[in-house]
Amino acid sequence: MDRKAILIVLVTVGAMLAWNKLYYSPLAEKDRQAFEVMKKSEAEKKAAEEKAKLAANPPVTTPTQPGTTPATTTGTTPPPVPPRVESKPDLKVLRSVPGTVEYEFTSHGGGIIRGTLLEHFKDKTKGTQVIINEFGTLPIGAMTEEPGDEALVNQPWKMSVNEIEHIISFERTDDARQIKIIKTFFLPREKTLSSEYSIGLDVTYENVGEKPMMVPALFLHAGSAAPVTASETRQYQGFDWWRDGTNNFQNADWFSAGGILAWSHPERPVFRQNGDQFRWAAVTNQYFTTMVTILGYDAGNSEDLVKNLGTGVWAKRTEISADTWRNAGHLLDPVKGPLHKVDGALGVPGFALDKGAKVTKHFRVFAGPREYRRLRLLDNKEKDVLDYGSFLGIPTGPFSKLLLNSMNGLYAMTGSYALAIVLLTICVKALLWPLQNKANNNMKKMSALQPEMKRLQDKYKAEPVKFQQEMGKVWKKAGVNPLSGCWPMLIQIPIFIGFYNMLGKAVELRHHGFWWVKDLSQPDTIATIPFIGIGLNPLPLLMAVTMLAQMKLSPQGGDPAQRKMMMFMPLIFIFMCYNFASALALYWTIQNLISIVQLQITKRQNKVTLVPTSA
Repeated sequence: MDRKAILIVLVTVGAMLAWNKLYYSPLAEKDRQAFEVMKKSEAEKKAAEEKAKLAANPPVTTPTQPGTTPATTTGTTPPPVPPRVESKPDLKVLRSVPGTVEYEFTSHGGGIIRGTLLEHFKDKTKGTQVIINEFGTLPIGAMTEEPGDEALVNQPWKMSVNEIEHIISFERTDDARQIKIIKTFFLPREKTLSSEYSIGLDVTYENVGEKPMMVPALFLHAGSAAPVTASETRQYQGFDWWRDGTNNFQNADWFSAGGILAWSHPERPVFRQNGDQFRWAAVTNQYFTTMVTILGYDAGNSEDLVKNLGTGVWAKRTEISADTWRNAGHLLDPVKGPLHKVDGALGVPGFALDKGAKVTKHFRVFAGPREYRRLRLLDNKEKDVLDYGSFLGIPTGPFSKLLLNSMNGLYAMTGSYALAIVLLTICVKALLWPLQNKANNNMKKMSALQPEMKRLQDKYKAEPVKFQQEMGKVWKKAGVNPLSGCWPMLIQIPIFIGFYNMLGKAVELRHHGFWWVKDLSQPDTIATIPFIGIGLNPLPLLMAVTMLAQMKLSPQGGDPAQRKMMMFMPLIFIFMCYNFASALALYWTIQNLISIVQLQITKRQNKVTLVPTSA
């Protein structure tokens, strides 16, 4: 590697370190501070609970004979009490009117303990369907003062079912506070994009006491999200919430211990953020989500929004044991690490309630596929749960949404997502054809200048500045721009990132394949490599071969150091695509093949003749 190549590598590494220092370090420090505040809050809460226990069970001194030491029983060891007999929950299964979801309700916690998506499958060949909150112990719609409190969730509610109207209600009275709470779930009644997976939830509070009272702030639980299959991409599983005009996301790996040196942190058991104006919270995996949204406050003055929108969010990650995973009918991936579920909840503000008064709060539960065409029809920014990210600070969401809508439109015409991706790639390459053609011609001219460039290098070996000046004259006279060959690649990077982010979350691709590819949303594994345990995925390998062929056919011109650096590109793309959705490798393979055709057309055009300068 020559000095220029080394300099390029050093500048690139330096830029990455500077970016990490300037951008990620403040975020890591903010994370660390939030974690310290959370630990302090939990320690204070634990100390208060211990103090309350001591106050409720003060030390008791047992009378003794004179001359003996009194026996003392501390408040931390109360006398034994009879074991509490826990009742079994009442369970009721109801199917939505469109017939696409089957909900299992439980009287313990008064919510949805499971939701079966009848038109979405874990394994289509076996007919096993996707289950929402599959490994969850907290029902969707459960309400507790402290998030994740399973003891409170296990308290029974009185269940009432109206099977004709597809409405189910839960009622419970808090005798200590003299408040009655009724939760009413309205199941989907229409098979429309906006309502098919949306459940209405009304919570009515009634003061049954003799004086005004404060309804406490509660947490409304969204259940949990776990991978549908062991091969899912972990980066998309986690907890989302909407606040301050944008979606926020903590993926499942946030809870793990990690980082290096000053950026290291211990394992974080829970995530919690307090504040105001939280509009919704959601637990998500790669393709499905369960979100709870506060309704009725789309607009208004800031005071009303602060009083009525969410007061905080909470999430917790729990490992799913191998036995639990297998018992649910799933297959383990020996290469992947441990699997987890992520629970989440949205804080709902407290309020004053006069004697005999009733107040009803309105919510929506969306439990279904993360399809943009559905989520964009909901009116509280729920579509932002499909966050398509950015590249070097440039949002790639517009690219991703345009590509997704185009792909779905082409699928509607062809009936094949593989063909839709091929046609979409052809359309993108057609738009870039003139620019790529200009770049190819420029590279062809650069290639023709190689003898002149070599002559000048030998002549000005000891004068690099003079060499650059003379080469500048040569390029100018030949009408060549040495950087123009980079523009097509630079323009395609946001498009590639847009495809990457879109295809990684495109639930539409699940169980759609072609030839040997069974599922475009998964790697195209055809076998497992012996002794290594890694899947053999042909499409990313074919993609790398087409990249090498494209490089081989490209006119050899420009900086040799840049050409050496470009030789690493196939390895980078294999790393990005190998265990990703095979649809991405299909897109890049097709675009490489089209580029090869374009290079061949350029190659057959008249030869470029350049008159060298007489330097």
